[in-house]
Amino acid sequence: MRRPRYLLRGSLWLEIQGAEPSRLLNRLSEAGLRFWDAEPADDFTIRLALRAKDLAAARDHAARCQCTLRVLRAGGVPAVKRKLRRRLALMAGLALCFAVLGISRLFVWEIEVEGNEQLTRGEILRALAESGVEPGSFWPAWSSDTIKNEVILRLPELAWVGVSVDSSRATVRVREREPAPELIDNDAPHSVRARRTGIIENVQVYLGAPLVQPGDAVLEGETLVSGRVESTLGTVRYVHASAKIEARTYYELTIAAPTEQGFTQERSGHTRWALVIGGERLNLYLGGSELPEGCVKQTQEHKLEWPGVFSLPVALVQERILEYDVIIESADIQALERQLQEELAQELIRQLDGRGEALSQTYSSSQAQGILYVTLRAECLEDIAETRAE
Repeated sequence: MRRPRYLLRGSLWLEIQGAEPSRLLNRLSEAGLRFWDAEPADDFTIRLALRAKDLAAARDHAARCQCTLRVLRAGGVPAVKRKLRRRLALMAGLALCFAVLGISRLFVWEIEVEGNEQLTRGEILRALAESGVEPGSFWPAWSSDTIKNEVILRLPELAWVGVSVDSSRATVRVREREPAPELIDNDAPHSVRARRTGIIENVQVYLGAPLVQPGDAVLEGETLVSGRVESTLGTVRYVHASAKIEARTYYELTIAAPTEQGFTQERSGHTRWALVIGGERLNLYLGGSELPEGCVKQTQEHKLEWPGVFSLPVALVQERILEYDVIIESADIQALERQLQEELAQELIRQLDGRGEALSQTYSSSQAQGILYVTLRAECLEDIAETRAE
């Protein structure tokens, strides 16, 4: 039975082996050395518990009884203290680590920008840095209203700015101002002109004096409907001319592509590492960062973070350098020609801009010096009216 005072003072669990291990038990009892929990393991082995301070005397008696004595484990408060003393540095390191992580949550190490379309991310980050929002800044000292006012003052293109922080990561959401619609003065004199060259098919004048009729050929920029209107009495008034004028127009679009295409085939590769702390990069490899000819680089960044818990400005960058050979192969001419035709058809739709449709389309192709040329000739019916100030 284990005694509490022995656990406090320290105890040892021993294994005794010999021809007659029971003789050692008698010697220990005669010498007044207290032991407990003695039990035989086999005919020549006994295990028992002994006070730690009696170990030296027990070894002496074991030698006289021609027995061997082996310590299995130590117990009690002294053993625990020795273990804790050995692990003190580890515990201190863990405490320091948790303290650093706790403090790091009060600083922003990464900033994300959402909602920008016209303004670049760099422009917004510069304005934020000038307002005190930058990597390494103490976010509890931020004021949302102050940041919003200062950023909008520096970037008038923004209508709204919001900042939220989650585990050392700041998310900046912005909303850009919508441009005010262009005001049209319906009383100012405007005329309708041709935005493309063509042959008039249909004329619908809503306001103004028509100058053309179906069947007329017109040039780009020519006036079709005048904003100067004369009455039967000879008086003149100026209006904002408006009309829909459909005309047959003609397009000729050409596109080119090489008939030989290059493909890369990986030959070999190796990995190199770099350490990024804040804005500083430390290369963990010899040589510069420039790639030799015939190589490409694949980069993967491993950040020191636990999403939702903490994030530190430390990252391990893995760069995979791949060496490759360039293989030149002849393209499938028919497939390439079909691809170029599809691109020309899309370009024609883009230029019509929803104001007309193609009546007929023809394609032709030719090759010269390793280049395939494809030409689209199309006849279209489209609205060529364009209102301009006189």
